[in-house]
Amino acid sequence: MGFFFKNKKKNKAEEAVTQVPEVITETVTTEGAILAREGIKLGLPTVSMEEAIVAAGELLRDLGYVDDDYIPAMIRRNEEASVYMGLGLAIPHGTEDAKRNVKKSGIIVMQYPDGVEFNGGTAQLVIGIAGVGDEHLEILGQITEAVTEEEILEELKKTTDVDYILKTFANME
Repeated sequence: MGFFFKNKKKNKAEEAVTQVPEVITETVTTEGAILAREGIKLGLPTVSMEEAIVAAGELLRDLGYVDDDYIPAMIRRNEEASVYMGLGLAIPHGTEDAKRNVKKSGIIVMQYPDGVEFNGGTAQLVIGIAGVGDEHLEILGQITEAVTEEEILEELKKTTDVDYILKTFANME
């Protein structure tokens, strides 16, 4: 599957990630945090579902959470069962056999204010996850807990404040 990522031509998702305002891509991390500041991309332009999943996977890879082979496994996972959770939230992650491609547990948050079409729903928030062993189940539960209040979820979809996102997911380890 490595050939899939050797094409040097940038797609819309890659271009969108490189066009994020400088203030958002500032590198400040909290050691041991499951969500790093550089893992948050806000105000992204609409892309296709597959481009959004690939962009999430590439960000997970670039931050050292996964290797290249995890990304096609994220696409396969969505083909097997939609990663769209409803309420404007998609949580792409790899298939069961892709666990070997996870280097460390972590999440990334990508915000698409105008939404990305996901199998009959529109996601404004795409939260990519990588979990070592069975940690992905715990991470899914923690994400669900963090966004149970509708007001919080709605604010996450439109905020321009990276710190708000960090605070929302601050208790995740």
